[in-house]
Amino acid sequence: MFNKTKLTSVENIAIITARAGSQRIKNKNIKFFFGKPVIAYSIKCALKSKLFSRVIVSTDSKKIKKISLSYGAEVPFKRPKKISNSSSGTVSVIRHAIRKMKLTKKNLNICCVYPVTPFVNLSLLKKTFLIFKKKKIDFLLPMSKCKNYNEAKFFSLNKNGHLTKNTKNKNLFFKDTGQFYWGKSASWLKNESVFSGKTVPFIVSNKFIDVNTEEDWKNLERKFKKKK
Repeated sequence: MFNKTKLTSVENIAIITARAGSQRIKNKNIKFFFGKPVIAYSIKCALKSKLFSRVIVSTDSKKIKKISLSYGAEVPFKRPKKISNSSSGTVSVIRHAIRKMKLTKKNLNICCVYPVTPFVNLSLLKKTFLIFKKKKIDFLLPMSKCKNYNEAKFFSLNKNGHLTKNTKNKNLFFKDTGQFYWGKSASWLKNESVFSGKTVPFIVSNKFIDVNTEEDWKNLERKFKKKK
């Protein structure tokens, strides 16, 4: 049983990043997934967790804004075009939201939640937050274990237990699952990547998928149907 007082002793903000364009899956962030737009799962989970004082959606789309508002999220600004394309990094999007909303308090935690994350649940959000809160780190994110190494995608741990692309532990690699990133407000502002700071993994199963292709989407559907 989680203690609500301990969980919310510092302020947390959830920012869901959902642009309109998608290179390989049309309207990916609002595509219907078992009866509702897939972004609804992220919004509802963040709200239900009671971890966040605000759940904000950063988008350039009127349609995504309308859907997000209908599920209870805030959409207080329109994301600029220059950070709404396929080359826009997550950090630049979160950094814009922090500055736009003046979310620069020293003790503020910003959780970037991706819109295609139907497997994220209350327990996972709370467990990861408690770990993030205790450690003196910049970021914490769900990662899956991998046996193979590809320099462009996989990470290992350095001697301090932080994720890195440089130290190659031949026995253990990690892959970003594209679910959510816990980070301090100051860390989002000072780092160019969630992997350039003091970042630690939280190990999750391979059911958590970073969805980028139609094949990924179908795989997500199969896994979710099996779960149900």
